[in-house]
Amino acid sequence: MLTKEQLVGLWVSVPTEWDENGNFDEKIFRDEVALLMSVGVHGLYTTGTTGEFYALDWEEWKQVQDAFLAETAGKIPVQVGANWFNTRDTIKRMRYARDKGADAVQICFPGWMEMREVDYDQFLIDCCEAVPDIAIIHYNIARTKKLYFADDYLRMMPKVPTMIGTKAAMPFNSFIELMSRAPQINHFVGESYFPLAHQLGCKGMYTSWTMMNPTFFKAYYQMCVDGRYAEAIEIMKRLNCWLAEAIRPLIQKGYLDPALDKPFVEMGGWLPGTRRLRKPYNCLSDAEMAELRKKTEEIMPEFLAYRP
Repeated sequence: MLTKEQLVGLWVSVPTEWDENGNFDEKIFRDEVALLMSVGVHGLYTTGTTGEFYALDWEEWKQVQDAFLAETAGKIPVQVGANWFNTRDTIKRMRYARDKGADAVQICFPGWMEMREVDYDQFLIDCCEAVPDIAIIHYNIARTKKLYFADDYLRMMPKVPTMIGTKAAMPFNSFIELMSRAPQINHFVGESYFPLAHQLGCKGMYTSWTMMNPTFFKAYYQMCVDGRYAEAIEIMKRLNCWLAEAIRPLIQKGYLDPALDKPFVEMGGWLPGTRRLRKPYNCLSDAEMAELRKKTEEIMPEFLAYRP
């Protein structure tokens, strides 16, 4: 079971890969996992939003985890996204991940309908009590219609002792309050404001951008660990410029999550994955991809410069 001491650094999302017929491409997926392990990141995770968990039926989800956990066994710490739309089937995925050797699970709240606060709390309690022998990371994202803040975690930590961390997909001002008042569990953010978050006690990044250039992001992370915040913040400024000029126009068109993460893989050029998404979701067009690459060359050329 993953410990808080192990939950640090760069944890990289692994996309779920599809073949030309829209089926899980196990070979490409395994190749991608093996290459990501080879570059020395701290951990890998699958079947979050980058991994299109919502697009997988139960048998396919098991197939993804079997491949992932066989490929990574004993080589690197791993988390499995056990997200689903009800408590029973979330627990079912947690148990499967535990039995197959995962170190931890990421779970988000079932997100189809809004619930009472007590129901969100009970979801975490039920998951912990049903599977008490695997670490839980709470994927704290507004898309589930409920964000947890410091008071929520302080209320729940005694009731969910296996919850060792969060993936905090929230505004930075809320993250400040989270780190200030609930530092007892390990909070992670994305790449775009990690130097600021690290100074508050943030333990690492859940990252898809590392799939473009792992050397660059490992150095970015190490700058913060070494206290070289001035250098890291200059990089952070460029990252946010890239977000505004290259990524925001795509978000405004309706592209989110794997529709963006998979083009990052393609731009990096060293992983074998493709832009394919499972329908009804659509990937970037060639013209949109070309514009993204052009903006990236202008603002963050390092993203296109990695050579294994």
